[in-house]
Amino acid sequence: MQAHNLPAISPGEGGSIDLRHIWRVVAGNWRSIIGLSVVVSLLAALWVMRIPPVYLATTTILIDTQPANTVSIEEVYALPYRNYQYFQTQVEIIKYRDIAERTADELDLWNHPLFAPPADTGEVEESAVFMAGIRSWISGLLTTTAEKAAPVVDPEEQRRAAIVNRIMGQLTVEPVEYTQLVRVSFESTDRNLAADVANAVARVYIQSELNSKLETTREASSWLSSRLDDLKAQLEASQQALQAFRDREQILDVAGGPGLGVQELNELSARLGDARRARMQAETIFRELGGAANYSVQQLMSMPGVLQHPLVQSLAQSLTEAQQDVARLAKRYGPEHPSMMTAIAREESVKSEFEDQVLQVSQSIEKEYHLALRNEQNIEKQLAEVKQEVADLNRKEFRLRELEQQVATDQRLYEMFFSRARETSENVGFEQAYARVVEKAVPPMGAVKPNKQRTVGIAFVLSALLGVGLAILRDLLDNTVKSPDDVADKLHAPLLGALPDIRLPKRHSGPYTGFLDDHTSHFAEAVRTARTSLALSGLEKPHKITVITSTTPGEGKSTVSINLAAALAQMEKVLLIDADLRRPTVGSVFKLAKGVPGLSNVLARDCELASAIHKTDQGFDVLPVGLIPANPQELISSARFREVLKQLAGQYDRVIIDSTPINAVSDALILATQADSLVYVVKADVTPASVVKKNLNHIKNSNLPLTGVILNRLNARKQPYYGKDGYYSGYYGHSEGKA
Repeated sequence: MQAHNLPAISPGEGGSIDLRHIWRVVAGNWRSIIGLSVVVSLLAALWVMRIPPVYLATTTILIDTQPANTVSIEEVYALPYRNYQYFQTQVEIIKYRDIAERTADELDLWNHPLFAPPADTGEVEESAVFMAGIRSWISGLLTTTAEKAAPVVDPEEQRRAAIVNRIMGQLTVEPVEYTQLVRVSFESTDRNLAADVANAVARVYIQSELNSKLETTREASSWLSSRLDDLKAQLEASQQALQAFRDREQILDVAGGPGLGVQELNELSARLGDARRARMQAETIFRELGGAANYSVQQLMSMPGVLQHPLVQSLAQSLTEAQQDVARLAKRYGPEHPSMMTAIAREESVKSEFEDQVLQVSQSIEKEYHLALRNEQNIEKQLAEVKQEVADLNRKEFRLRELEQQVATDQRLYEMFFSRARETSENVGFEQAYARVVEKAVPPMGAVKPNKQRTVGIAFVLSALLGVGLAILRDLLDNTVKSPDDVADKLHAPLLGALPDIRLPKRHSGPYTGFLDDHTSHFAEAVRTARTSLALSGLEKPHKITVITSTTPGEGKSTVSINLAAALAQMEKVLLIDADLRRPTVGSVFKLAKGVPGLSNVLARDCELASAIHKTDQGFDVLPVGLIPANPQELISSARFREVLKQLAGQYDRVIIDSTPINAVSDALILATQADSLVYVVKADVTPASVVKKNLNHIKNSNLPLTGVILNRLNARKQPYYGKDGYYSGYYGHSEGKA
């Protein structure tokens, strides 16, 4: 029967991680993982017990960003008070190397045993000199010429730098959130030293700030004093320039001056407009008259320029009234009437006066034109002179205001610097700290390091994780078949069953017959599972002849053959053939004598088949090897062997053939050509999966009837459950020995 290979199901199929496989690996190595964790935890506990306790002392500083000054001189220092940046700057200043050095000076930490342990003997000093010489020689070999030219650092400087680095490393400065408090902490194995250093750092910082501000005040006072002299000289110079300008320009008071000039300009501009209109009117009349001497009175009277003259208009009105009186009286009286004669005489008089006035007006128009022209020119000249005077006055006023502003500016600047200089000089030596200690550090009662429970716990967890990682790494590097799932994942073959690893006495040798000895054991149940799988695989075509083989000797193929034959014998008539003609084992299991007839005798026709078959107490028959032949492969390849198999298949329901390993010889492949099924036995945790897979592929390519794989000697302690669904979880949890 040709069996079908199962598809590969790898742990990483689909790009995912098989967590169940990882769990199986971890569960299978839990003893090693726990053992590693316990050992590491014990070592960590011993190490922690030897570590001296570390104490942490903390002093709290209040950094006031709004110092209480008797005199407000913030501008002198130009510090960014009332802001977050100033607070953070002060926090960083506390961490400065200069603070650590001053702290070491104050507490004389340069000679403290915890920071600078003294040399015990001169021998130690000689050793140190010797080691220093060796280091110098080695560094000379490794450094370049340019590096050799570098100056040698003073050992004392190196020692002091190392002490400062250690102080800074053990110092912690942390601001308290949403407050102006800063916690200054120091770690040390000496509880008193921890408190002393924390308090000293606070004192050094506060004193450093006071010194800095005092120095700043002194520098500011000195600078203000020197600057004040310059400003005073500058003020005097600007005042002298202002007075010199007043004297030179003969300026007494220009208050209202520009306003008066503008008013005069406005008046002259108005007069010029009137004069220009009068001149234009006179010029128009003058142009109309042209040669007035050549015109008659009647012609002159028709000219608008003459008629519009005020005197002419007045006389014209009087003439009109006289003419109206004559016309009115003529209606009542005759020419000789006295009233009429008086009216006519008056008319003639007015007319004569009117004509004379017309002539006089025509003669005076030219004079009026020239007079208006001269008047206009005079006003224009006056306007130009006033404009020039106003412009000069404006320039003088601008320059005067400029000089006055310079004097005022110099005066204000001088007064401000004078005031600041006086304030600064008064505050020299009267500085107040912007920071103060609100809580001094005291020697702590308990240590903060090491946290023994936490350290041991971390060591346990990390070692457990390391153990898990090593187990997973070992599993990844292990190419053997370790579990039933590996049969499908690595071999891509059907799994018929898995037989547990049984612990046997050291003197035991040969195949294990657990099914024959105890039908109720876990091993027997595993054999029955394999029997069921084999039976189910042959439902369509019964497996009359089944060949059992393995990769190499010692994997348990004979154990599988014997126990499987015993299990099948409970339901069928079974014959077990020992076809390993090179290293037979079946006969010795059933205590058959070495000289009894067997398969080789039958194939050589030295005896009958019936005489070579032996009964067992387990209900099945055995056909041993018999005499070991010199040509085993020729025997199993012969037609006689095929005839024997055909005859046996007719006599028995099931024929189990214990074959040779495939890697040793090709007997198993030859036998498989005569069989209905081939069962491949793999020893768990031993046989490389790549070799087994190669052999299975060869069997498949040869069209041999591979039924499946039986995994032998499976370590139940490493398999918390059987298969991916956990069906046989813990089924083989006990140890019975090894098979």
